[in-house]
Amino acid sequence: MNDESNILDFFLGSNTPEGFVSLFDEITGLYKDYVSYVIKGGPGTGKSTLMKKCAVEASFFEPYLERIHCSSDPNSLDAVILPKAKVTIADGTPPHVIEPQYPGAYESVVNFCDCWDEKNLQQNRESVIDLSQKVSACHRQCVGLLKAAHSLLQDNFLLAMACTDGVKVAKAAGNILERECKRRRGLLPKEHKRFLSAITPKGLLCCTDTINRLCDRVYVLKDFYGASSALFMEELRVQLLQRGFEIYTCLCPMNAHQKIDHIFVPELKLGFVTATPFFPLEKTLDAYRVIHFTRFTDMETLKKKKQRMRFNQRMAAELLEESVRSLQKAKSIHDALEQVYGHAMDYKKINDKAQAVLYAIQTRYPQGN
Repeated sequence: MNDESNILDFFLGSNTPEGFVSLFDEITGLYKDYVSYVIKGGPGTGKSTLMKKCAVEASFFEPYLERIHCSSDPNSLDAVILPKAKVTIADGTPPHVIEPQYPGAYESVVNFCDCWDEKNLQQNRESVIDLSQKVSACHRQCVGLLKAAHSLLQDNFLLAMACTDGVKVAKAAGNILERECKRRRGLLPKEHKRFLSAITPKGLLCCTDTINRLCDRVYVLKDFYGASSALFMEELRVQLLQRGFEIYTCLCPMNAHQKIDHIFVPELKLGFVTATPFFPLEKTLDAYRVIHFTRFTDMETLKKKKQRMRFNQRMAAELLEESVRSLQKAKSIHDALEQVYGHAMDYKKINDKAQAVLYAIQTRYPQGN
């Protein structure tokens, strides 16, 4: 049985203060050598089940493969990326809609929509609409709570940034890279954007196993407020790309467009991660080195804002807990919606389509396996 040591778990979409942020263009942009299977179908129609089967079978042939989890249900998959076979398979339905740009030439649509009893679903139309609208309302509530939490955490971020020595941060990052990464020429850099953590119905989750599978050495930057780590990670990113490395850049789910939480360099088995009060990774990882944000911070000035910052942190934590409860309610309702669709499905037809996809992927490997 495969021990999953070659499986990397990530998210390509996350619930954020700005709504659902999708990085699925990471899949739709792999035109040159890849084949992309885009699954269309309703909730509970077997999309995730097919992807899980693909991941299990391909794991025996792939040095590394990626399982992309759903932030609204981490037990469910949104996509699988198979680099050796040069195949992606993804759920192409909302909130991360994928519409074929080069149908047949690049994307192959796997249509589960013709495997349901449409008459049955029409008879249950009111339930489908009602449950769908309730799920959407829960997600809107979640976004509102995340916005409120973000405003408080952003206040702390800005207060800490005003007390952070950016030159010192950049120098520290550069010194580490001088030790860890030899300068190279003539190699094109490559960047994969992912979420390693997400706000989910199971709470604030981080795929820590991925860190252990990717890295032999992990630098942990312990940062209560995110200012030092934001500067540190951005400096690392710029320098690593300038040196021609392939990197995984993992974005912050609370500030997806502006803040990097983690960076991994697979070639060097090297990782840089941010530990926060919400994700205390220094407690769960075997860190090569822990760097504390106080090294770069004027703590005497920052302490003058201690009461305000503690209040912000405490209230943000309560809002995040409430956002998780909203997602838990959304999942419970979504489960009921899946049952409605499940009763209308012809699973023999679905299984036949799934087997055809699995066979096509197997033929992408040497020896036709």
